[in-house]
Amino acid sequence: MHVPGIRTKLTSMIDSGQTPLGAWITSSDPSTSMILGSVGYDFLVIDDEHGVLGPRDILNHVRSAWATGIPALQRVGANDLRSIQRALDTGADGVIVPKVGTAEQAQRAVKASRYEPAGRGMCPVVPATTWSQDNWAEYVEIANREVTVVPLIETVEGVRNFAEIAAVDGIDFAFFGYADLALDLGVDMYADRAQLEPLWEEMKQIAAGAGVRLGMPLGSGLEGTTWGTAGSDLNLLRSTARDALLAARQRYTPAGSSKGVG
Repeated sequence: MHVPGIRTKLTSMIDSGQTPLGAWITSSDPSTSMILGSVGYDFLVIDDEHGVLGPRDILNHVRSAWATGIPALQRVGANDLRSIQRALDTGADGVIVPKVGTAEQAQRAVKASRYEPAGRGMCPVVPATTWSQDNWAEYVEIANREVTVVPLIETVEGVRNFAEIAAVDGIDFAFFGYADLALDLGVDMYADRAQLEPLWEEMKQIAAGAGVRLGMPLGSGLEGTTWGTAGSDLNLLRSTARDALLAARQRYTPAGSSKGVG
């Protein structure tokens, strides 16, 4: 039986002054999760909102995370019971829920993640329990305590209502999605970063007051995150491959050749 533990791990790291670092998973090949877990990432985020991952792909990524001993969040495609329950039954340690804009939406996500009336339904014959109902009561207690629901704040509405979202019981972590927020604002996330900075600073203050750990994708130039993601599997592959090819071209291409790198 898999025991979710991401809440304890991230909280312990943050409280000790460390910044947990994760990576996004978008490849259909679970080898990427195995590699990223083996080199020392603290957690993975399996992306079920964008890209081409199917249920079997996600299951294999979850198994790779287990094999390397790190927790995995799953960004679900929608804030509904079926999506969240399926992710947790597959074995994700928690979910990142897109476009959470109100406290009611945050409450809905939390309820879908908990074994309680009208919440997550009982089904022990799933990967998360290793298809066993042995020690079911213990599993329910641990899952309700450790499974982590992370609202993705990526809309103007979500920023405006963040204080109410952060106050929802069961919301201990949140994630700042500055790319889609910039899109919602109608600005460029790089050229108009000055318009995002005050929103980020305001959210940091709210999160600190509510005891919520606020994370974000790293590399934006915004400072002060308590946890974050540093790249994605396929982007890391592409950038590493491009750099290796460029270095080889520069070393081995005859002078005067116009062969480039895309």
